[in-house]
Formats: sequence, structure tokens, C-alpha cells
Amino acid sequence: MDIWSHHGCSYRSDDLLEVYVALASGKRKKLSIPQSSKVGDLRLLAQESFEQAPLKLVSAAGRVLSDPAETLKDALQDGDHVTTIAQTPMLARTGKDFALWCCGDNAVHTRGDPRHGGDSSAIQD
Repeated sequence: MDIWSHHGCSYRSDDLLEVYVALASGKRKKLSIPQSSKVGDLRLLAQESFEQAPLKLVSAAGRVLSDPAETLKDALQDGDHVTTIAQTPMLARTGKDFALWCCGDNAVHTRGDPRHGGDSSAIQD
């Protein structure tokens, strides 16, 4: 039985989930991660592995893995393939006001005069 270490913790190889992760460019990696991990952990591991952030994860079934708190054992199976999509933050500005979409937290942050679009507190999902 193999022992694997991740962030200072040791795991038996049979406690690990192996996931094949690919960028749209075709670059692929096999990542091993504890089965008890969350989708957010896999996203961070993929970002570190590819040295690219932020990334969106999409399962082979076409499901976007968007809930960082979802457990991997509920989201994926051992040997699954996941496609990653690189996301770029977007900035829009008018005069003294701006809006920034941050893909890491899927939020729009606004600043500026509330009379001119600088207040997004009324916007809800």
C-alpha cells in the first residue's frame, strides 16, 4: 500500500481519487486528491498544477462543478475526466464608477457614486 502526503497530511493510496484534468489547449495532468476533499480543493490543486488561475471545472458529463463545498465523492468518480476553463476577471468603468467581475467568487464588485451605478446592493441571484 502506497502512502501519499498532501498539505502535511498522509493518505493511503486507496483513499485517493485520481482525476484526469485537461486545459482547453490539450495539456493534461493526472491529479491525485483525497476522496474526502471538496470541489474547491480540486480547483486549487488544478490551478497550482497548471500554474494558471482562476479555473472553472467541468465534468465529462458536462456539469459545471461550481460549488466549492461539494465533496468530490459526490461530484466525481475515480478516473473521471475534468475539463478546465480559464477565466479572466472583467472590469467595466464609466466616469468615476466601476464594476469588477471576479471569477473566483462569482461576484460583481462595484465602487463609486450610488446615483451612477456604484451601488449593487439591490442585485440578487
